[in-house]
Amino acid sequence: MSRSIPTEDRISSLQDPILCHILSFLPTKFAATTTVLSKRWNLLWRSVPTLYFDDEAFKDGLSFYKFMSSVFLLRDIMLPLRSFHLKCSDQYNFNHHDISQFVQAAIQRVGMENLNLIFNLERGIWYNVKLTPRIFSCKTLVVLHLTGVKVNDLSHLIVDLPRLKTLHLTRVLFKRVEYLPKLLSRCPILEELHINYLFPAAPARLVLEENIEWAKVLCVQQP
Repeated sequence: MSRSIPTEDRISSLQDPILCHILSFLPTKFAATTTVLSKRWNLLWRSVPTLYFDDEAFKDGLSFYKFMSSVFLLRDIMLPLRSFHLKCSDQYNFNHHDISQFVQAAIQRVGMENLNLIFNLERGIWYNVKLTPRIFSCKTLVVLHLTGVKVNDLSHLIVDLPRLKTLHLTRVLFKRVEYLPKLLSRCPILEELHINYLFPAAPARLVLEENIEWAKVLCVQQP
């Protein structure tokens, strides 16, 4: 005599905070697909405190852009956002102003602690992604990873990163050499600093030697 297979949905019986924690480990595109499970999941994924976008998961740049736009539109602006991860290549020729707007929208949400921006440019042009300088005045940031970006103007910005403990800079171009010491001087509790291929190269070495007390861990690689 065959036994019937139980059909109880034990996952959906879990409390919302637990389910949100589980979904936070998924790329946002896959978290959104859980809406097919039930109406409850349709609202649940929008409350996840982590957003993870990767353009490689989309067929073209337009669908990637529309998905990111829809996520920010659907999500309650008052909900905290703890972590924002954005990975882009240059295969879709994104409008960098639009990309910067998404980043700005993320850091304006309550409780942003972990910001990871990766721009892997395949045609050898490393620095055509201009960051919104407001990143460097996000007082709640604890971890900041930047790859393949240009920092154009910090002259008139009050840099203030009082909670930042981890800073990774890879292939980052500072337009003016004095921007790096300005950034480091405003990270009073920095514990970990990793720098790979920072430009301009020679002045950067001098800046780091003068500011070595800001970091317990320092990895520097220059071409």
